[in-house]
Amino acid sequence: MHALGTQAVSEHPMANPGPIEGVSQTAVSKSITIETRYGTYEVDRDKTVTLPKGLIGFSELQEFALLNLPHDGADRFKLLQSVEEPGIGLYVLPVGLEDSGFDRSHIEDAAGTYDIALEDLAILLIVTARKNGEKVDLTANLLAPVLVDTEHRVAFQHVMTDDRYPMQHKLN
Repeated sequence: MHALGTQAVSEHPMANPGPIEGVSQTAVSKSITIETRYGTYEVDRDKTVTLPKGLIGFSELQEFALLNLPHDGADRFKLLQSVEEPGIGLYVLPVGLEDSGFDRSHIEDAAGTYDIALEDLAILLIVTARKNGEKVDLTANLLAPVLVDTEHRVAFQHVMTDDRYPMQHKLN
């Protein structure tokens, strides 16, 4: 599995979509500045990831960056941040094929659906954080992981057909 990088994962194959509210672009460097709820990030546009079908509930958003979170103790999590809509960012947990919690054959089949070579596959689990009194409960969506082709910088949210994968798998 390839590392996803510290700031972003993929290249957008389409032309510059033009100005986007909350996002400033530098023509010479192809970098963009995204104002998120976690602060300001500088992202190389050539390292964004394209989700041709978007994410479930956000099908119109197709360009994302993978960002480090500024929180202490959040090193294992990333922010899957929409480039088109700065108000949309999702916590994700990058996992390896062997430690993902998925049956290897199920991930191989899912990757094959999108022509993603296993050596180019990165798996992201969308994480939900819910306050529960004094603590925060974290769950990961195993039902619909995001499969990233790190070579072509394209990703797909894949709905697993096996009912053993919950939408809210407890992480803590």
